[in-house]
Amino acid sequence: MANSNKALFVYIGKSSSGKFIQGKIRATNIQWARHQLRRKGIKLQSLKKCWNLPFSGKQTIKADEITLFTQQLTELLKAGIPIRRCFTILAHSVKKTALKQVILDINNDIFLGDSLARALQNHPRLFNKIFCNMIEVGETSGTLVHILSRLTKYRYQHQSIKKKIRKALTYPFIVLIVALTVSAIMLTNVVPNFAKTYSKLSGDLPYITQIVINLSENFTQAAPYIMTSLIALFCIGKITLTYSQQAVFFIDRLFIKLPLIGPLLRKIMLGRFTSTLATTINAGLPMVTALKSSASAINNSCYQSAISQITEDVISGLSLKRALGKQSIFPITLKQMVNVGEESGSLVSVLEKAGQMFEQEVELALDTIIPLIEPVMMLILGILVGVLLVAMYLPVFELGQIF
Repeated sequence: MANSNKALFVYIGKSSSGKFIQGKIRATNIQWARHQLRRKGIKLQSLKKCWNLPFSGKQTIKADEITLFTQQLTELLKAGIPIRRCFTILAHSVKKTALKQVILDINNDIFLGDSLARALQNHPRLFNKIFCNMIEVGETSGTLVHILSRLTKYRYQHQSIKKKIRKALTYPFIVLIVALTVSAIMLTNVVPNFAKTYSKLSGDLPYITQIVINLSENFTQAAPYIMTSLIALFCIGKITLTYSQQAVFFIDRLFIKLPLIGPLLRKIMLGRFTSTLATTINAGLPMVTALKSSASAINNSCYQSAISQITEDVISGLSLKRALGKQSIFPITLKQMVNVGEESGSLVSVLEKAGQMFEQEVELALDTIIPLIEPVMMLILGILVGVLLVAMYLPVFELGQIF
């Protein structure tokens, strides 16, 4: 695997055929970089450390762009174009500088003798273990184009679910920020002005108006302490989740047990697990490697722990159905499907159907939730602002009735 401590070096030289070449190479130090290049028969004229790494600039490479790159590479290889020529074509067709540099680096690593899998491993932020492991199997078995096609399909499916989830969460988050901002402005600026006016009046204010004025006074006085406390809680929470696995496990377990969000999160995790396992097994990865890859595709420590235990049981000699049956976090439906799949010799097909089933349930749930979010959030925002306005103008209405 790629070493995250490797640095990037720029070189200029001549190949064994006397052709002028320039490129980049990753190595732990400049001596090892020079040694690697000399082994390739390159006569060096210049070798310098490159400080401007592709990820040091402002540009970021999105997952969608990597998926498109994978699809384009697949089509070029299907057309019978040599792999290095494919990367040259892709580099010239890409407009984003950061992605172009990554493609050129991969092409250069292949020129220096690395396999495609090893060249991709030098960019772990863009190509994860699942991607690299499947590419390695494809290169070894001579089915690289088929593997790339499956990877493209796999990535498009997962990104479709991610986009729907992001769409479902973005609107409520924006409305929540707007509601909190409007409330804070009214409590700190608008309500105090009304309070000064009403303080000159004799008599008692309506109960709801007095509550809002008291809330405004308390909020104004406590605002600095509230902000400090929130920042402190955020920092403490981030540090705790970074260094405490128990805290991460507790939070992940809490989320999957929540009344409304929990079932949706569980289906998302199950869909990722089954589809990733089906894709990796079908690509030719051993069961143990496929299970480890599936665990890395899930962002929940509860499911990761369960899959790790399944992996250990499989290593010790248990079948997948028996190892899966020992974990209560997986539903009976999936256990029965895996049981049928192993007995009939169609495990990959069954896992693919299970993945499609869970993903369809997630899409159905999101299609039901998303149309309801906008009116509900607008109703909440309207009630919040309406209560504050009514509370402030209620004394004016009462005065109008008196006169």
